[in-house]
Amino acid sequence: MKLLSLLKRCHRGVISIEMALVSPVIIMMILASADMVSFLVANQKISRASYTISNLITQMDEGLTESQLSDMMLSLGEVSKPLDLAADGRATVTAIIGVGTDGSAPTSYQVAWQRCYGSMNSTNNFGSAGSVVATSDIPENMIVMTSQVLVVTEVVYNFTPIIGFIDIGERIEYLSYFRPRRGSIENIIPDSASTTPCS
Repeated sequence: MKLLSLLKRCHRGVISIEMALVSPVIIMMILASADMVSFLVANQKISRASYTISNLITQMDEGLTESQLSDMMLSLGEVSKPLDLAADGRATVTAIIGVGTDGSAPTSYQVAWQRCYGSMNSTNNFGSAGSVVATSDIPENMIVMTSQVLVVTEVVYNFTPIIGFIDIGERIEYLSYFRPRRGSIENIIPDSASTTPCS
């Protein structure tokens, strides 16, 4: 009985036992946090890249050249750093135009032109140049007249977790929609620069 009484009053080793119980939970939380933070940073970078390229293109006047567009597409790599969008992602810039009788609402929509950046194999949401675009794919009141253009940038990135402790998905995708401010830019003027077609 004396021994039991001594053991009840002895508190040596309690902290060690508590740490042994709590440590796995703390370690799991740290590992999960590392992946979550990297995932959130990647999302922020991809959304900024999508917004930036659409914003740049739609600030241009009529007469947008291949050289100008190529320079803007290259800026995607800078905006998305430290992510390697060229190797692990794909950006697709699609110009959608309203088709129909001039001066009236469009009766259909079509891909006027399209340019891509990045080597990831990914299918965009609107098809290739010349494809008919479904009315449901056009946000309401973005194209209200025939010959108006809507520039859509889709950026897709294949995310790789730092640790891979939790499953938070591998594909990050953002779309941004902008209308040209200064001209219709329904055509890209060819020049000495090579095009960046979407194959």
